Amino acid sequence: MESPSVWLPISIFPSGRHAADRKALILMCPFVIHYFHRTCIYPLRLYLHGGGAGFPVSMAAAAFCFNLLNGYLQGRWVSHYKSDYANDGLFWARFVVGLAVFVWGMRINIWADRVLVGLKRQGGGYKVPRGGWFELVSCPNYLGEVLEWAGWAVMNWSWVGFGFLLYTCANLVPRARSNHKWYLDKFGEDYPKARKAIFPYLY
Repeated sequence: MESPSVWLPISIFPSGRHAADRKALILMCPFVIHYFHRTCIYPLRLYLHGGGAGFPVSMAAAAFCFNLLNGYLQGRWVSHYKSDYANDGLFWARFVVGLAVFVWGMRINIWADRVLVGLKRQGGGYKVPRGGWFELVSCPNYLGEVLEWAGWAVMNWSWVGFGFLLYTCANLVPRARSNHKWYLDKFGEDYPKARKAIFPYLY
């Protein structure tokens, strides 16, 4: 479903007017690395630990189409439509700050996914996730992804990047709220009442 966000930016990058610019190439790397993990490493981990679940065809098709569009927009902006990198005096400052947030979010996302896969591997029905960020929110995997794309928006510094962040929030915040409600309904008094859905201490 998410593979277009790997191969499409890589495919169109060489045809962009910034294809030879080192800054453009470096900027594109975090986006592609994230989706390489989502496309190759994460599904393999699910497969090896028997934690995979099927997706409705309509959902898979919608996700594939979105990633076609988003992969093109992000890749084309970085490689072609962004204004001249040489005249962007704040590029490295924004990149370093954004990359720090991106890496922080990716670490949270990968860690949370690993915990959830581990719970599935244990068997014995549903369990309350414990430890780390799970003590603060029900969906730290979603929190991590929001942080990743917030960092990307800072690095990218364009309406394309900020639009993707807004889409991510519009998609994941309601899902986190739904998951949080499911946990509360499923575990009742056994579920930590102080946990929020996605943003620690806030929501």
